[in-house]
Amino acid sequence: MRMKRFDLAALWGAGAFYLANRLWLARTAGGPVGWFLTCYANDIFAGVAIVAWTDLLLRLGKLPPVRSWRHTVPLLLACGLVWEVLAPLWKAGAVFDPWDFLAYQAGGLLWLAGRGSVN
Repeated sequence: MRMKRFDLAALWGAGAFYLANRLWLARTAGGPVGWFLTCYANDIFAGVAIVAWTDLLLRLGKLPPVRSWRHTVPLLLACGLVWEVLAPLWKAGAVFDPWDFLAYQAGGLLWLAGRGSVN
């Protein structure tokens, strides 16, 4: 039950950050901070949300939960492949950014650190 609450909190937190960043933070911050908020901060929190959502779905299906970076790295690489490589093929305006792969992984690492299992 504790992990379910953590995953739900991570999802709500990532969503709240996304909204705050889209509506306020990225628009008001300037310089390097504004650039980071515009380009990569949402991708980091997307990594958090993806792993939290995956963990919730696995637990709901009575499957083993996400336990380590051995689970998060391939999951987030696959998501990055879809968003960074395939999406530009069918969505106008989408661009490939290899640094987004690192941002997704950073989000997965944040999720692991938050749940206390970075090993």
